[in-house]
Amino acid sequence: VMVGGGMGRTHNKESTFARVNEMIGYVPKEDITEALKAILATQRDHGNRQVRANARLKYLVHTLGIDNFRTLVEKYFGKSFQAAVPLPEWHAVDWLGWHPQGDGNWFVGINVEQGDGDWFVGINVEQGRVKDEGDFKLKTVLRKIVDKYQCDLRLTANQNIVVCGIKSADKADVQQLLSSHGIKDIAEIDAMTRKSIACPAFPLCGLAQSEAERSMPAFNARINALLDKIGLPGESFVFRMTGCPNGCARPYMAEFALVGMGAEQYQVWMGGSPNQDGRTGWRWKDRVKAAALEETLEPILFMWKTQRTSKAERFGDFTNRVGADAIDAYIAQYQPGTAFQHVVVEELEPVTRTVTTKGTTTKPRGTADRLTSGPRKQQVRVTEELHGMLKAKAEADGVHISDLVEQLLVHGIKM
Repeated sequence: VMVGGGMGRTHNKESTFARVNEMIGYVPKEDITEALKAILATQRDHGNRQVRANARLKYLVHTLGIDNFRTLVEKYFGKSFQAAVPLPEWHAVDWLGWHPQGDGNWFVGINVEQGDGDWFVGINVEQGRVKDEGDFKLKTVLRKIVDKYQCDLRLTANQNIVVCGIKSADKADVQQLLSSHGIKDIAEIDAMTRKSIACPAFPLCGLAQSEAERSMPAFNARINALLDKIGLPGESFVFRMTGCPNGCARPYMAEFALVGMGAEQYQVWMGGSPNQDGRTGWRWKDRVKAAALEETLEPILFMWKTQRTSKAERFGDFTNRVGADAIDAYIAQYQPGTAFQHVVVEELEPVTRTVTTKGTTTKPRGTADRLTSGPRKQQVRVTEELHGMLKAKAEADGVHISDLVEQLLVHGIKM
């Protein structure tokens, strides 16, 4: 059970802030309802009910500290939380493309402004907007697929759609339907678009201070053009855009975010995790004009290109490591246009695709070839010391720790 996370905040009110959750402990399945009741009762009786902006649970956890909060909840719960069970390493997965469900059926992930997946049938729908427009007829094709094949539709937190329960015999027909209704192949969708989401903002939200959904495709194009110009073609980072500080598109978790702060002005956030776990980013600058996007990002991207520890160090990890002071000092001595002189193009590592009876297995750059097939469901517990050794080796090799462990185990077993 984890508590205390939340995105909402208010500009110029430092008593409000985004926060990641913390582990309170483990409870058996039969106790979960009573544990949740205890947490709610604790918030009811001890949360700030006088100041609406600070009425959320995250502020109570922050004020008390996780240990004191746990002790208070246990008084309502009537028993102690058990020590947390080690969890598998978190990976942000968008579930796009064709995947076997494990029950003989298939599901296909549909991209809503981003996508990836084993069979690469992601659909680019501008920032979550399901619509029919010109030759692009996502609304129509979804209705046809559901009516004809009785599929389930599931919405994801990344503005994607997952169409579930497709029989193997119907897979080719579903793909043909998607293609004939103008749904783009994943290869046609750039990486920045896949990693970006925005809130609706204008004209639908009364809280909006700036554009978001309607403007983000143009911002993605501008960032892609800038990356190309400084010699980082195809690079990308998790990008979020919201029309106000309430955080509906989770901007404070992003590697780079623009938070609406007035007409065509944004607050800039950086430093979130590329894997969307463990930390929030940090506020860097206020009231940056939309027109100044390129001049704002140019020195930071060039600093990342020239000072990152390796190509595997992502933008969010880099900015989090060096911090705001180092970035400000670098910009103070940076001469505009330096990034465009004597450009050295850093090519991305190619993506390896292996066609099997289960579909197309994709190895993104920075990951290892899988030596076994199927989802990773089982857990193996190791000491903190060994985990630290594995993590350091994985980071040095530029691979996921799970891929490294798989390599070591398979090679060790075969010796």
